[in-house]
Amino acid sequence: MHLPGRHHRRRARLALFSVVLTAIACAALMTAAALVPAPPAALAFVVLACVACPMAASFELARVLTALREPHAALRRELDRLPETPHPLGY
Repeated sequence: MHLPGRHHRRRARLALFSVVLTAIACAALMTAAALVPAPPAALAFVVLACVACPMAASFELARVLTALREPHAALRRELDRLPETPHPLGY
């Protein structure tokens, strides 16, 4: 059974950092577009980008976290298949 190593944890941290950075950047972009009058065509693009980019980053984060948790779930399923036995000393 392959347990998650440093590479998987590092990738999860990087994906989380990417989601946070994307959300901050999109919030700043939306604030700038609201404060400075932007043309309607540019405003439509800004809204589309500020909705789509964090969604794409969060999908990547979900995929990475699922891959990180998967070995634990496999181990738990394997342990659930083992039969229960009484303690040898009767505890």
